[in-house]
Amino acid sequence: MLLTNTQMNDKRAKIIYVLAFPIVLTIGIVLIPVVTDYTDHRLPEQAVEQTFRWFAGHIIAAVGFGLAVLAVGSIDRHLRLTSRSLPGVTLPSVAVGTGLYAAGLGADGIGPLAVRSAGYSPVIFFDGGSLWVNGIFIAATLVFAIGLLSLVIGSIQRELLRGWSRYVSLVSAIIFVGAPAILSGWALYGVALAAFGVFGPFAVEMSQ
Repeated sequence: MLLTNTQMNDKRAKIIYVLAFPIVLTIGIVLIPVVTDYTDHRLPEQAVEQTFRWFAGHIIAAVGFGLAVLAVGSIDRHLRLTSRSLPGVTLPSVAVGTGLYAAGLGADGIGPLAVRSAGYSPVIFFDGGSLWVNGIFIAATLVFAIGLLSLVIGSIQRELLRGWSRYVSLVSAIIFVGAPAILSGWALYGVALAAFGVFGPFAVEMSQ
């Protein structure tokens, strides 16, 4: 079936939205100085010394998570062209999860710098705020996991993801939600790669 220019432009826009999430998230993660062990609060204190990278990385990663809502919305719009849609829990869970991620990343990005600018050691923030910040990240991961897994499983059931794409996307989704349990900055790179693994196959299938 031949597509009109408007349909082609809409198709390209949806694919761009799908890929924007992993691309922007990865930029943010790469900017954040690697903290090999977040349980040793002296290490993130040293990372905060790289002020621009610490701040910009966290804020860009937060924006990246916000783009996940656009990505999932674009996938849902694509499915609706064939009178199908994602499970009802998908978009709300992704939206709430991304909001929590953005809140946690914002606090982690700004809090230590604010403490440092007041003349105190950022360790004060990590010692005193780590409990509730970690709580936000745990809640974000659990809620986002519901949305992400329902996105992938629902898309497999609706035959948007087929063949190799369903396996790559499903395994990547499991890695995405499991990697944050590793309290190391290197785990964030796993999250970035997993984001491409989840949404890359969607972009490929939607381009067909």
